[in-house]
Amino acid sequence: MKRVFYPLSLCAVLMMTSCKTAKTATGTDAKPNITGSINLPQSYYDNARHTLAPASGVAVATDPEYGVTQKKPVCVGGKIDSMTDSGVRNQQRYLNALRGPGGEEISYRRRGSCCAFKTPNGIIDGMGMLDVYEITWAGSPKPMLVYLNFYDDGPLLAPVGLTLAKP
Repeated sequence: MKRVFYPLSLCAVLMMTSCKTAKTATGTDAKPNITGSINLPQSYYDNARHTLAPASGVAVATDPEYGVTQKKPVCVGGKIDSMTDSGVRNQQRYLNALRGPGGEEISYRRRGSCCAFKTPNGIIDGMGMLDVYEITWAGSPKPMLVYLNFYDDGPLLAPVGLTLAKP
């Protein structure tokens, strides 16, 4: 019984902590608590990079906070259901449209979730969480974190400093 109780208790504490410490998507937390990574192998993301077409209609942002803070996430839209999984696919298609500053192909990996926020498209009680992806490219000095909202639609813009895949 202890073995079952301990993991469940730990999971409950982590969930309460992440909800308590995460600010809303419009909050001001400079370093949000990123939790819940699913630890998929890099080959999963590499496969998505090579098999999913990049999103169309992506432009480059002029706001230096766009996409790189939880206050201004990229809203890729979609749904979470077992039939389509379009929210995750929209994230991957958006990321596939991004390139490094010199046009370098990027590599990405989901770091986890953060920053609970209210949305009419949320799955539980009108709430959503942002997904945080780490992106790198050849010669990048450090990984860039990009905040994605797959509940709501919005303009698809690349963070300042990045470029776009050629059509």
